Amino acid sequence: MLTECYGEYSTKMGDEIKDAATNSLNRKSKPILTKFCKKYDDVNNVDKASALIGKVDGVKVQMQDNIATMLQNMEQTEAISDQANQLNEQASVFKKQSTDLKRQMKCKNLKMTIIVAVLVLGILLVILLPLISKAKKASSDAENDDGTNP
Repeated sequence: MLTECYGEYSTKMGDEIKDAATNSLNRKSKPILTKFCKKYDDVNNVDKASALIGKVDGVKVQMQDNIATMLQNMEQTEAISDQANQLNEQASVFKKQSTDLKRQMKCKNLKMTIIVAVLVLGILLVILLPLISKAKKASSDAENDDGTNP
């Protein structure tokens, strides 16, 4: 840095540096010194090792962010897995309950069918038995009448 600064001063100022009075080169030196201040303000621009360390730090921060994101994704995956297991359990309970309900409904339907069949048969018997007995009575009366009057 010093050799670079000395070379810049030597080219721009030449022999003025040797014969100059105190504070006489302030205005002429300001642009040169400003240039060096800007150049060496950020160490990463000048020092390759510092630039490399800065890049490594950037990569470390990015990797830490990636790891944090991965851990969050793992937690979310576990939560979704738990929910899937709960849904699977609920589905099996629902299937069992629906099978039981189907069986109960079949039994009730069979009972209702039997009850309706018995009622229809009973009503038919109530209606047909008197008619059949009247018909038998009438036919036996008719045979009796036919047998007594030849």
